[in-house]
This record gives sequence, structure tokens and C-alpha cells, in this order.
Amino acid sequence: MTRPLLIAGATGYGAWPANSLEGAMRCLAAPVDGIEIDVQMTSDGHVIAHHDYRASPDQARLDGAWIEEPGPPLKTLTLAQVRRYDVGRSRPGSDAAKRYPGREEMDAVRVPTLPDLLAVLATAEGPRRLIYVEIKTDPTDPEVAPAPDIVVDAVLRDLAAADWLDHAKIIAFDWQVLRLTRERRPKLMTAHLTIPAPLAQRVKPDASGRSPWWDGVDGREHGSDLAAVKAHGGMEWSPYYTDVTPERIAEARALGLLVGPWGLSRGDDIRRMRELGVYSSTVSGADWGL
Repeated sequence: MTRPLLIAGATGYGAWPANSLEGAMRCLAAPVDGIEIDVQMTSDGHVIAHHDYRASPDQARLDGAWIEEPGPPLKTLTLAQVRRYDVGRSRPGSDAAKRYPGREEMDAVRVPTLPDLLAVLATAEGPRRLIYVEIKTDPTDPEVAPAPDIVVDAVLRDLAAADWLDHAKIIAFDWQVLRLTRERRPKLMTAHLTIPAPLAQRVKPDASGRSPWWDGVDGREHGSDLAAVKAHGGMEWSPYYTDVTPERIAEARALGLLVGPWGLSRGDDIRRMRELGVYSSTVSGADWGL
């Protein structure tokens, strides 16, 4: 049985500060094939690794004090302004702190750029590590999220400058991002993220009755989200791991799609995904499941 690729989600968010240089450096000593990061843009054109569109009161300190309200959209701030936030700890007693009680907390952790992280990966011994770049856009809230074409172009620019295009994959819930990536770099690997089944029911259709996340594809016409991925030109279905079943693996194979689940944190679940024959598993770092 071929071992699926192990990718440390958000630089091992269950073990170290998410989307951080510190987490990336620790990942190099872990048994992983690469890292996954979330990215967006600053107002002065830098691609930064951060999940939320605003600094969170549960995850960010400014000049040593916890912020009391969400910060302004990161896309409205310069890199220097973003780097004033310390994002290495969770506020004591917060949901974020309770979710990962064993995570190593740190001080003076700043939001890195994509080139910063690629420079860290370049120091790894052995085979070049992979990087999965989740481009964060939101078709339902464009006021706070970066414009898809601008952030896609900037990500591809940074990957090309570091000679990392052959070791990168672009992933996104907003399939517009994947279409734009394919138009610009047809050979670059991509993966279509899908919302977990219980949450997908909450997605409000756009004026045409389609999901605003699926870039004009009407899932009702194709019968399943996997068939919609294929119809959109996808090469990999990337669901939350609880959506992966033997039947869905069989459907993916029939469609010629790879399967790369995300959200794994327990060794038993990682091993189950391996037994099902997935292509890669994006894991939190709490348990590598070997």
C-alpha cells in the first residue's frame, strides 16, 4: 500500500502557532512531506500567511496587549502594520486555547510572507518539501477578502521567483481561484476544497440558484460535488475527512480524481485515510499517525 503524502496543515496548527515561520521550521524535523498555509494580501502587495481576514481577539496581541475587537481587514493594512500583531498565543480561556490544549505557545510570532516560508523550506535537507497554498477569498464577502485575480497573480509570482511551482499546489474553497490558476499556469497542481456536508447546507445560493463558491458550476446538474469538481476541470477533490467513504473514493476513481482530505488530527483517522487509498492527508500535527 502506498503511503499518502502527509502535509502539515497551517504549519502544524495543532502543535505550533498556525501559519508561522516557527511552525514551518519545526515541520522540517517532523515526518511530513510538506506544509499547507492559508494566504491573503496586504495593501502593499505582499502575500501573507494568515487564516482569518482580520486579526482575532482570541489570537492576536498588539503592543503586548490582547486586542478587544477584530482588527481591520488585513488587505487594508501594510505588511509593517500586519507585523505589529503577535499571533503566537491563544487568549487564555478562549475557545481557541481549549481546542488545542497541547499546542506550544510562543511570543513574538509575526505573520510571515509566502517568500519567508519558501526560504525556510529551502533549508530542508533531502527532497524538496511541498507547499499547499490555500488562497483565501470569499465570493460572499468581497469587502474583507482579497480580490481573486490579484491574490492569484501575487502567489504565482512568489512561487515562480523561488522556483517552487513544481513543488506547489493551489487549493481553495472559492473555485474561481482554481480556474484563474489553471488559466495562468495550466500545469500547476490544484485541489478543489469542499465544505463539510453538515455545513454545506448553510451555503446561501446566489441569484442563479448556484453555490457562490463553485464558480458557476451547478451541482444539481452533475449529481454530486465530485462530479461538479470534474466538470469544473478539477484534478483533485479535497474534502473534510469525515466526508471520505469507500463509496466516495470509488466515485472519485471512476472520475479520475485524486482525493486529498483535510482536518485530520488523530492517528486512527490518518491510518483510515491511508487504508482507503487517499493521495494525501492534511494533518494538524497533533498526531502524525505513523
